[in-house]
Amino acid sequence: MRLTMFSATLLGAAGVANADAPQVPSEAPYIVLSENHDEPNGYGFCIDTYGAGQSDLLQTHSCKPPSEGEPRSYAGHDTRFEYNVDTMQIVSYPFEGFCMQALIATGKSEFALLECSDHPRQKFIYDETDQTLRLNEDQTNCVVVASETVPAGPWVKRPLSLESCDEVEASLKQWSIVTE
Repeated sequence: MRLTMFSATLLGAAGVANADAPQVPSEAPYIVLSENHDEPNGYGFCIDTYGAGQSDLLQTHSCKPPSEGEPRSYAGHDTRFEYNVDTMQIVSYPFEGFCMQALIATGKSEFALLECSDHPRQKFIYDETDQTLRLNEDQTNCVVVASETVPAGPWVKRPLSLESCDEVEASLKQWSIVTE
């Protein structure tokens, strides 16, 4: 599996502002919102399964500190995702064989963690220039986070949705993909 590697430094050199970049404590791989916003630890918001461990739905959540010595399948690694350039999929690190998929209904969108397949709503393009994750089947739509943060036990979270890229503030749709 070939993965991309982007870092906050590299993205900053490309001319993308990251004044409030998160200080992610997680081990790579992970996909994090490029701006920290109001995550209280400064860890940032990583793509995450809803609730503890494997779940059918996805959100963003405070990136988590490393869990050294735990196996890849450890539920605490649920904020670790990787982007596969070859398949254009966002793949769960701890839950092997599961990918992010857009669920779209009239007036609503969510993301699920489903078995990886050739489904067109599992295909995303990472645009290095503007740091967006765009749905391949309709590249006018971006993966975005809600503007409000919600408590999540000792952490915080923000819902994910698919929105028109042109209608969303840049800091709510810019992502850093880290592989190392």
